[in-house]
Formats: sequence, structure tokens, C-alpha cells
Amino acid sequence: MAPELTRIVTGVPELDAILRGGLLRQRIHLIEGRPGTGKTTLGLRYLIEGIKQGDRGLYLTLSETAQELHATAHNHGWSLDGIQVIEAMPLPSDQPAPQTILLPTESELSALVDRIADCVDAAGADRVVIDSMVEIRLLARDSAHYRRQIIALRQRLTQAGATVLLLDDLTSDGREYELQSAVHGVVTLEQIERSFGAARRRMRVVKLRGGDFQSGWHDYVIQTGELLVFPSLIAQEHHRDGPPIDILSGVERLDELVGGPLATGSSTMILGPSGVGKTTLALQYALATVRAGHRVGYFTFDESETTLRSRLVAHMGGGEGSNVGQGPAGGVKQDGTPRHFFLRRVNPSRISPGEFIWNVRRLVEDQDARLIIIDSINSYLDVIREEKSLLLQMNELFSYLSNMNVLAIVIGAHSARLDTSKEPDALSIITDNIISLRYYEQDNVVRKAICVLKKRGGRHSHDLCAMHLAEDGVRIGARIDAPDGLAGEAPLEA
Repeated sequence: MAPELTRIVTGVPELDAILRGGLLRQRIHLIEGRPGTGKTTLGLRYLIEGIKQGDRGLYLTLSETAQELHATAHNHGWSLDGIQVIEAMPLPSDQPAPQTILLPTESELSALVDRIADCVDAAGADRVVIDSMVEIRLLARDSAHYRRQIIALRQRLTQAGATVLLLDDLTSDGREYELQSAVHGVVTLEQIERSFGAARRRMRVVKLRGGDFQSGWHDYVIQTGELLVFPSLIAQEHHRDGPPIDILSGVERLDELVGGPLATGSSTMILGPSGVGKTTLALQYALATVRAGHRVGYFTFDESETTLRSRLVAHMGGGEGSNVGQGPAGGVKQDGTPRHFFLRRVNPSRISPGEFIWNVRRLVEDQDARLIIIDSINSYLDVIREEKSLLLQMNELFSYLSNMNVLAIVIGAHSARLDTSKEPDALSIITDNIISLRYYEQDNVVRKAICVLKKRGGRHSHDLCAMHLAEDGVRIGARIDAPDGLAGEAPLEA
């Protein structure tokens, strides 16, 4: 019976989660990617983690010098103490070329492979990084020659009993798959340049022979001192028990119009043109949720944190018909906002879809948020524009929030009638509730109106009612009874 394969952690917890526990111990793994994707950073992080685990580490460099590696580690605030760094350049200047009847490249490549294997054997290391395989490929005269030497190297490394990372730059003219087929595991790193903003980095596990892993692309970022991976979301893997929580807005007329509370586990879209009051309405629900003793996560793509915080503080005064006498649960922060209100400003030009969803998960799983607000979905489209997968990603996110017993409110801006064939209106198809805000003209004055277009969880009013925005929230007026539904007297209720 073959021995059971064990795992070895990489030092990047989220990558270990994608690998279902880590790399396969005493196996050969390939980390491939263009220059700048972070292969060296990942290799160093892997060896540093090994020191913490009591493993001996070896970094065998075929291109960079030991001084350059130490400088890279220093930039991250890391120390390579305890890690052996060996320079094994393909053509060492202190050794003359051997006399042989073989072609120079064949003898040089064979000598380089032997030197690599000898260094690994002599070091007796548990974890080994070899950087980079492109130096070996450049010495091979053809694919068959390259594959034979790779197989010979794999056999020598396997006998050494180390867990090895081979780094490959993918800088050859033609894409070669000999290396992928010869190793036990392959992780591909990729960097995508955007038309504007930060480049997007993502990775995927191509194979892990004999081991399970999470397939698909996963976004990641490289920061000083850490490599952060954001595993793609699989909603069915997450669940939180407990009955749904009913969330009222705190404005009696608004709750009547919506047909009662919004329940956790459902999703609501607030639609309307710019400036009509979508954010104000969302903040009304946010503050009511905090007052009820629950936590709220608010992701804003458009407004600054200062502006949104000041609006929330103004709302805490309470509008007419709201529960003004009840203070926020958990008290307030120094800036006057509730402690259970978590505001996150998102820059769409600097964040990836995976990182955004990961931030949502952190508020849900770490802070127990029961209401998540995304303001606005139009700006989120800019984050995932290259993928053209708004419905797929948001459906997975809504499913996750539903499984975690969280209410989702998404704000979408549009100036025309609802058109589900276009984004972001198409998102309304998969949301449970739709609240529509609009402008209308009366006596040469532009006014605001509100109506509920859909509520899957129960009955709702079909009236189109006047709406007024005050500094401390929203006020809902009477039904608009004009023949065209957009004119006529609509006094606000006191």
C-alpha cells in the first residue's frame, strides 16, 4: 500500500486553503509566471515559514546573486537567517568548460543538473527553492533534450526527500509543457495590466498529482511583508444556522410601503438616478439595523468616508416617524458614528474582484455583520469589467450572504426605465426585492418619489409615493394620484 501523502504549509494561509492544506510533502512543485508576478516572494515566504516549522531551507539561485535575494527579503522586512543560499550559475567563471565530444549545450546542461542535485544532497534541506528553470531551458538544444534532463533532475530531487519549488519565468519564445508534466504540482501566477489603475494579479492551481485543491482563478496582492491570496468564493461551502432576522427601516410609512421588514438571507436593490436619495435610504436601514443591536458593513465606491460618516451622524438624529429615542447599540466612536457600523471605502481602480469579496467575507465572518450594503454596483462594474461576469459573481455573493443569514442591499444608478437586458439593471433579476426611486415634476418643482417593484418574501404596496430627503433621514408622503402618476398634489405626512 502506498504511503499516505502529507501536506506542508506554504506560509500563506489562504494559499494553503486553496491547496486544501498545503503542498504535498517530499514532492516537486512548479511555480510559474512572468517576471514580476511574485515567484521569488512566494519562494522566500515558503522557506521562512519552514524555519518557523523547524525545517531546514535551501534557496538555490541560477540567476540572482545571494546579495540580491537578501535585499529582496530586507525590503519585505524578512530575515533569511537559517536559510542556506547557494549561487549555482550555469557557467561559473572559476571552472573551465570540460573537454567532451558532446555538443557544448548538452555537456553544460548535464553538468548544471548534476550540480543542482549535488547541492540539494549536500544541504540536507527539507525545503528547497530552485530559481529559475529558464536557465536550464536555455541550455537545452531541443524539447526532447530538455525533458530528459528535467526527468533526471526530478529523480535526483525525489531521492533527496525534500519538498521542492521550481520557479519558472515563462520567458521562452514557445510555451513548453515538459516541465508541467514532469512535476507533481503546478501553480500559475499571472499579472494583468488594466487600461487604468493597478495591475491585477491572480493565480490558479493547474494540478496537484494525488491531492485535492480548489480550481479556478484566485486574486492576490503583494504587500510589504506579506503575500495575500483571496480564494474565489464557493457559496455552498459556507453556512450559518439560525432563524432570519427582520430588519425594519425605522420609518413607519416606508415599512408600510415595503410590506414590512426586510429579512436577513434576502437581497434588495435600490434603483434610481443620481441624487435621488438611494444612499440616504440605505443609511436609513443601516442605522435601524445598528439600533436593533446588529452589525452593518457599508462598502462605498463613490463617496468619501468623511462625507458618508457625516451623513450617518446627521441621520442619527432621526427623522419624523423614526425611532429617534433609541441610541445605537454598542455606543458610538470618536467620530460620532456607531461602533457596530463598519465603513469601507473602496477604490475601484486599485482593487480586484477577489479582494473585494474577501473584504465582504471578513466583515461577515469576523465581525458578524448582518447587513452588507454595496454603494454602488455601477462602480463595482468597473472592478470586474474585464471579466464580463457581473451576474455570475453577484449571484455567488448573494448566495453566500443568504447562506450566512445576511441581508444584502445593493445600490444601482440609472436614469431611464428599468432595462434588465443591460447592466446594472440586469442584477435586479437575481435580487429578491427592488425599491425604485425617481424624479417627478410638480408646479415647476422637481420632486422625488418612491415605489416597490418587487418583494419575493411577501406582499408589498404598489403605490407610487412622494419622498422627501431631510438631513436626518427620509420622509414618505402620500400616494401620487395624478392621471399620469407623476404630477398632482402629494403633501408630506407629518
